[in-house]
Amino acid sequence: MKKVSLTGIFLSMFVVMGCATDEETESASEETYDITLGHLAETGHHYHEISERFAELVEERTDGNVNVEVYPSDQLGTQTESVEAVMSGAQDMVLTSDSVISGWVEDFGILNLPFLFEDMHQANEVLNSSPGAKLEEQLEEEHDTVLLGWWVNGFRHVTSSQEIQEPSDLQGMTIRTPESQVMMEVFENFGASPSPMGMGELYTALQQGTVDGQENPTTNIIDNSMYEVQDYIARTSHIYQTEPILINRTLLESMPEEYQEAIIETGKELEQEHIEMVETREEEEWDQIEEEGMTINDVDTEVFREASEPVYDTVRESLDEEILDDILEHTGQ
Repeated sequence: MKKVSLTGIFLSMFVVMGCATDEETESASEETYDITLGHLAETGHHYHEISERFAELVEERTDGNVNVEVYPSDQLGTQTESVEAVMSGAQDMVLTSDSVISGWVEDFGILNLPFLFEDMHQANEVLNSSPGAKLEEQLEEEHDTVLLGWWVNGFRHVTSSQEIQEPSDLQGMTIRTPESQVMMEVFENFGASPSPMGMGELYTALQQGTVDGQENPTTNIIDNSMYEVQDYIARTSHIYQTEPILINRTLLESMPEEYQEAIIETGKELEQEHIEMVETREEEEWDQIEEEGMTINDVDTEVFREASEPVYDTVRESLDEEILDDILEHTGQ
């Protein structure tokens, strides 16, 4: 992965203590790195667009010495496999969801609580304060992985084979969810039977009636053509999901400091750009969903909020209550 090219120039002059020699400066600037970054989406998805933007800026800011190769569509492995590989150092980077990360750092599951954030900007502000810092610290210290930026998945909505107006309409339905304990508990409280499975299996499961519905942000609903196998969508906005970008810490720290700074600063800088990208797309995607023939139900989200309140009590018992209270204090809840 790492290719080091030294100048071979040796100086015979006195070196001032505390200052880098010309040789050190030149050799550092000539080191080159080829880095892999994987994500689950197709090339038309905003995950790929923001990842390519990251690669472009990092290359530019390191004078072409850090090349980030983006692999879409889980080409490097499933999300679970890729996160584990980044933690072990077998893979360099991954763009993944907080729910996947919660498989290793359970407190990331706090972010899957329903109606935790009002909008993307509030969520980003909170995650760039003390609650987010605590989660980042756990990830780095326990799994040798650095969170470079809190990128965006978006708010999740429920699609189904029958109309949903309130939680009781989900009674007895089988709903696909990610492999997140908190998300599964949310739908259990709604009266549904959660069925965790990978995105690659979902379309067929909906088509064959193995599951009655699912929940995802609008981009995922369109990119996976769910309008072909689902008739209804309830605009619930029940969970906001982040999409952190991760890098193996040992790899990052093996690079010259100037390259580390370029990578870290770019990951953080693109948070706002990704939010704006997703917000713009969502406006267009709701129109497309309607054009594709799905019936959109604007539900009373307060009813869904009340039905999901017991999940907060469960999380307090099983996850870090201080992080949850810190988030609630920041959001004024």
